[in-house]
Amino acid sequence: MAFLSQRGMNNVVIFAMLIMIALFNLDTFLPSAKAPAAMPLIPEEAYVLKIEQGMNQLVRNGQGWRQITEGPAPSVSPEQQISAWREAMMHSQADPVDIAGEPIIAVVWLAGQSDGLVFAFYPDELSADGDGTLLKYQNQWFRLTDASLATLLPWQQPEL
Repeated sequence: MAFLSQRGMNNVVIFAMLIMIALFNLDTFLPSAKAPAAMPLIPEEAYVLKIEQGMNQLVRNGQGWRQITEGPAPSVSPEQQISAWREAMMHSQADPVDIAGEPIIAVVWLAGQSDGLVFAFYPDELSADGDGTLLKYQNQWFRLTDASLATLLPWQQPEL
């Protein structure tokens, strides 16, 4: 029967610890999955309760929807507005170099989630290249497609 010396046993323990450290940190060695190139603004299976932007809201009212606005009634119906939110897509975008102005913040409240989805919209005139609406969601930049900001937030009046 062969016994290990004190030095040999120390080496075994050191190598065993190195292997354990490597196993626990295996996910850092693997390539990370990239964010999808395009994703819906609202998850497809999500049950939307309310969409807020400032004092304006789109609220679930039984099986339908109701708009609550500070100003005049929007020209877009509540059903068209929620449909636009469901059809809108976000496409990955490199971090913009120049963004001027303040974003338009909208919060989408979903059933079963304690925190709302927070979107920061940068309209056409605020984006540096003037090529569509940029939005920031979860610290990542996206370009909005398949919907316009005027349909998503119809009560948002452009400042003159």
